[in-house]
Amino acid sequence: MTRFDLHLHSALSACAENSLSPRRIVRRARQAGVSLLALTDHNASGNVPPAIEAGRQVGVEVVPGLELTTREEVHVLVFFDALEPLVDWQAVVDAALPALENRPAVFGYQVLYDAADEIIGVDDRLRQVGVSLGLEAITEAVHARGGAVIPAHVLRPRHSLVSQLGFIDPSASYDALELGRRDWCRRGCRLGERLEGFPVLTGSDTHCLEDVGATWLEIDAAVHTISGLLEAVRRMAA
Repeated sequence: MTRFDLHLHSALSACAENSLSPRRIVRRARQAGVSLLALTDHNASGNVPPAIEAGRQVGVEVVPGLELTTREEVHVLVFFDALEPLVDWQAVVDAALPALENRPAVFGYQVLYDAADEIIGVDDRLRQVGVSLGLEAITEAVHARGGAVIPAHVLRPRHSLVSQLGFIDPSASYDALELGRRDWCRRGCRLGERLEGFPVLTGSDTHCLEDVGATWLEIDAAVHTISGLLEAVRRMAA
């Protein structure tokens, strides 16, 4: 049995609380019985390595990932089984971001932590914006690196497939779709269901510490990687 949440923000996301250190996140998740989670900061992954280290200390697997904003302003969750391809992908993302500085007074600080809860820096790059890469190109490039692509909160009125493109393309090569928690509950969804042919998941989209561990899904399988989890979900949704 694995309890998981694939959509959490740390203090590296300007829109999240500065108290959301990787160590606090994984420890609070562990208290809630979550054993697999992903930090998905906006166009950034600098807090993933300390989260992986902090997770090992308490028995929580941390999936390397981030939440990417595409050229179309669609939010997409990107995941890998290992840290190395995420580091490679982060270089691609950085090259595709506009060369602008963050404005903390407007967007908030982007705080970097180590695994011991110490602040080690602030990311000054503006990351609350879209990159110059389109959704289709991103999906192909991530898959070429062995990663997974899950469009986020696909029915929301902002930054979603439906809001930005007007539809969900059933011929696309997404690995799954994420519904926002409100849409998930409103539709009475269960793990194993599909939308436009894609398996559907939900996540907490946590931006504050008190919400960590409040939302999760559970699957009757022991999984430790994103590929293992998605394979188990696909079997349920067959």
